[in-house]
Amino acid sequence: MRIAVDAMGGDHAPDEIVRGAIEGARLATDATVLLVGDQAQVSPLLAGAPSNVQVLHASQVIAMDEDPARGLRGKPDSSLRVGLGLVKRGEADAIISAGNTGALVGGATVPLLGLGSLEGVKRPGIAVPIPTDDGCAALMDAGANKSCKPIHLLQYAVMGSVYFRYMRPDVADPRVALLNIGEERTKGNELLRETYEAFEKAGFNFIGNIEPHKMFTGKADVVVTDGFTGNLVLKTGEGMREYMLKRLAGALKDSPELQQAVASSLERLDFSEYGGAPVLGVRGIVLKAHGRSKARAITNAVRVASEFIRGELNRHIVEGLKKLSWWGRFSDWFRKPADSLENP
Repeated sequence: MRIAVDAMGGDHAPDEIVRGAIEGARLATDATVLLVGDQAQVSPLLAGAPSNVQVLHASQVIAMDEDPARGLRGKPDSSLRVGLGLVKRGEADAIISAGNTGALVGGATVPLLGLGSLEGVKRPGIAVPIPTDDGCAALMDAGANKSCKPIHLLQYAVMGSVYFRYMRPDVADPRVALLNIGEERTKGNELLRETYEAFEKAGFNFIGNIEPHKMFTGKADVVVTDGFTGNLVLKTGEGMREYMLKRLAGALKDSPELQQAVASSLERLDFSEYGGAPVLGVRGIVLKAHGRSKARAITNAVRVASEFIRGELNRHIVEGLKKLSWWGRFSDWFRKPADSLENP
């Protein structure tokens, strides 16, 4: 297997990215890690690297704050676009980047330029692991598709369930919930009410609506929403974590023991533990690491990518979606015409 790593993407590139990729290569000995970036900057960082680490030169970088579309079009030799090209041509099985989120997602999903969707996928989505009392849950979509239809959310439930089983192999039948402002089936807008009815008939383990504050209790394993709402939830959670750490650091400054205990407890909220968020539904494995990722996060991302490749994640997604082929037969449940539900 071959895993491309965008060596120039992220706040701590290339030093931390390269260090994490090297450690990931030591753990995933059956993988070749392809560091894509400026050879003059990357090569000096490879002292002691194992033989399964290689460097592929890319002369350009898409900046974190750069317009994604302009960066993709205007910088064909950027580390991100070169890495995506490797996956598109089958020269790599996966790409990991802590760089420009919009550029990575756009480069993976936009027609013509992107990798292309898996068989049956209407719209790819981003799955994000979130901590819960039971360990973790998957939130999907976290920003790829802001304008959803019921069929998109139905597919996110399937893809999110497949992804969750990779995070928690001990859970055979993940509990799926629909993110809403209340638990009653009549709550929410028209999209959510129509989707609720579809979820009831879909055949997976649908437990109803879930409110945002209950996501962290472990009530659901997969929480489904549109990309606009999911991205707001994700960024609110990240901001709250930073706020809590700041306030607690001040309040406990005279008690190192309590500081350590709190830090250990909040470690479960650390994005680096999960490696990254996968863009599900595209041809190839795409992992978006946090922009602030350091070596540990990249190491975990390499580990997760290798597990997805070995376990044939995409094959299981396609097989899961094929079970939803009955969708058209039930389109009369909904007030909208069937073609408005089927077409992306």
